[in-house]
Formats: sequence, structure tokens, C-alpha cells
Amino acid sequence: MKNSLGIIGGVGPLASSYLYEMITTRTKALKDQDHIDIILFSHASIPDRTAYILGESADSPYPYLLKDCQTLEKLGASMIVIPCNTSCYFHEELQKNVGIPVNNMVKDTVNYISNQGLKKVAIMATTGTIKSNLYQKELKKNNIEYVLPNQDKVMSLIYDYVKAGKKVPKNVWDDVINNLEVDGIILGCTELSVLKKQFNLDSKFIDPLEVETMLILKYFGKERKE
Repeated sequence: MKNSLGIIGGVGPLASSYLYEMITTRTKALKDQDHIDIILFSHASIPDRTAYILGESADSPYPYLLKDCQTLEKLGASMIVIPCNTSCYFHEELQKNVGIPVNNMVKDTVNYISNQGLKKVAIMATTGTIKSNLYQKELKKNNIEYVLPNQDKVMSLIYDYVKAGKKVPKNVWDDVINNLEVDGIILGCTELSVLKKQFNLDSKFIDPLEVETMLILKYFGKERKE
């Protein structure tokens, strides 16, 4: 399908389905044909990004991501989004080998934060994202301070609850975010994006999937439903 959005999903599955839902529900449309054509790969068997980055696995996600990107390009996608913050670790190499834009969720999110005038944020993300300094580097470039919540607790939210298909208890969530004296909190793992909906979080919680949705609609010339 020419002029389509390509999504490499399954990383994780709940986050990619949430992105698809968000794009659909936030497009101002009166009929089916007003929506964006989307090619969605739910490639859940892609190796774990964090495990590879931390040296806990020798199975690199990169060849899988690259093959999917190239396939989406051949199928007619004009933009690719990977709803996984940790996958931005591979972004530079992916973009070198693909002829269409592959969105960098981390850079896009930090640009949004900078445009909002925020001065200090907290980063909630996988250990792979944190250890590779993806958000830290971009925030420093934009002169934005950052703090890191308890990483063990953040990883428990992601792996013990969301990825495991369990609802996060409110007290467990509050234990992670309480006492964070910041202007904003980055939900820097797309699994955490789902919690913004579950807990009806306000705009202080910055969701990279929402940022990508806004950019996608703009790229394809669609009006956003308020």
C-alpha cells in the first residue's frame, strides 16, 4: 500500500496495539477512507532489546528490525514507527539502511519536552534504555535536567506486570512516582504508556506514543481529534 504508515509491533504487543488504537481514535474522520493506511507487523518473536544491550543475550534484535523495516518499505510504507523506546539504540544503523524515515521516538519525545519548556524530568524506562543513555544524551543536548526513579521498581512494573498481562496495583505505581520533584515524567518504555490510560494520568506524564501519534497525523496530513 503506497503512502502507508509502517509499524513494527510486538515489542511489546500491548504497546503496539495501543499505538494503533490511539492513531485511529485521534484521527478526525467521518468515514473509513479518512484514516491512515497502516501496515502493522506484530513481530513478537524479535529478541529482547534490553537483554541484548545488557549483554545477557547474544541474539541481536537488529537484523530482525532491519528486515522488517526493509520489508515495510517494499510494501509501500512512507514512514516507519517502532513503538519501543529501547529499539532507538539501533536507530542510526537502521536509518542508514532504509530509504524512508524511521522515527526516533526518544529524540521526538525530548524535542517535545524542550518545546514545552520543561526544565527537569524523570526518566522511567527499561534498564537497557537507561544503560545506553538514550534519553540522558538527548536531554543534556537540550539543557534539561533529569532524575532516575528506583530502577528495580520500574523494571518490575514493566516485566512483572504489564508484559506479564497483569494490572499494576495503584499502590505499586504510587511507590515508584511519589516524591519525584520534577516538571514532567517520561513514560520511556511503551509498556508504561498503557498505564497513562489505566490511571488517567495528567499531562505531567509524557507519553512517547502520544508524541508519535501527533507526528504521524501531521506527516500524513490528518486533522487531530481533540
